[in-house]
Amino acid sequence: MARKSSKTTDFFRRVGDAVLGVGKLPNKIKRRARKPKVKPHRTPKREIPRKLQDFFERRHAGWPEYVMLKVQLAILALFVTAVVYMVFLPAETLIFIPLLLAFSTYLVYLAATQLRHAFERDYPAYRSFVGMCIAIAWVFVLALRHSPIEFSLESIYLSLIPPLAAIGFVFIAFLTFRLKYGRNFTYGRVEQVQGRRAAVRVGYDICSNVKAGLYTVESFVKVKQGDQVRLSVERPLLGLRGAKVSAVLGKAK
Repeated sequence: MARKSSKTTDFFRRVGDAVLGVGKLPNKIKRRARKPKVKPHRTPKREIPRKLQDFFERRHAGWPEYVMLKVQLAILALFVTAVVYMVFLPAETLIFIPLLLAFSTYLVYLAATQLRHAFERDYPAYRSFVGMCIAIAWVFVLALRHSPIEFSLESIYLSLIPPLAAIGFVFIAFLTFRLKYGRNFTYGRVEQVQGRRAAVRVGYDICSNVKAGLYTVESFVKVKQGDQVRLSVERPLLGLRGAKVSAVLGKAK
């Protein structure tokens, strides 16, 4: 009887283990219990085409500057397309509207992907700049080509409203951008130190309007090779030629 009782007890123990999940799990359950593998986020390849590598190396520029070059060329293509459409071929709507949409979409793609990884520190400024340029192109197209107000000598003052409104939009957009994102400093990496002078590699910076390059400047603090530093910048009134890096203010946080 004791033997039969022990068999019965073992049977109910196994059933209880299976129901309550006690003891070792079967292999199939173990496989299901494993955490699903998280796929890594895809990041764009940070490579410059071989044909352009020497061009960027001579200018002490890298992959971020290559991405910004593509953005600038796309913006230029967008503006040129808009001008040709408005001035020379206003009747070719079926050709130029898709072209404008294509360049605008490409700029949005660059802003959402490559610009995000190229300029992580100041990404909102670059995203806003691209959005501002797209908006300027479309505002001019809508104001000068698709405005309900037609140009006529009889109502010339009324006809000037769309172009003046477009110009005012451009002025306000650039002023707002400069007030929100503009600054009188930038960041760089110390390449060489000699006394109170330091050679600092600076990347393209849209906020301070500094071009990429290797700048030799005076340092107000003690730095060494490899330090990430903060540099003061002298910005001209209009900033068409870019700002000038003047001195090392301190180490970047």
